[in-house]
Amino acid sequence: MNASIQAYIDVTKRMLVLLKDSKSDKSREERIKQVTDLLTDRDQYKEQIRPPFSETDQQLGTQAVALDKQLQQNLTQMMQQIKQDMRNTKKQTRSNHHYLNPYKNVANYDGRFLDSKQ
Repeated sequence: MNASIQAYIDVTKRMLVLLKDSKSDKSREERIKQVTDLLTDRDQYKEQIRPPFSETDQQLGTQAVALDKQLQQNLTQMMQQIKQDMRNTKKQTRSNHHYLNPYKNVANYDGRFLDSKQ
């Protein structure tokens, strides 16, 4: 039992290192793929963890819970960065379209007089 909990903790630590190295030369797509692969490995180890737990297993479990909280914060932060980049890309696309054709949404009255009283 101890080995599967320790493997779970090791995989979680590797994920934390991957998420903290956001300034590294690795592209975000590579990091997302690696994190996804590590998540599947982690799920396999999680399924192997079953009671009864010894005292050392409980200590490792509390360590795993603390690491899970850190991991959740880092994953949330990465998700927020991705959402912000998506918003910026959408805004930039709209801005580019507006720059290419600035008069697209202008009313087309061409100096005609519209009399509201008839």
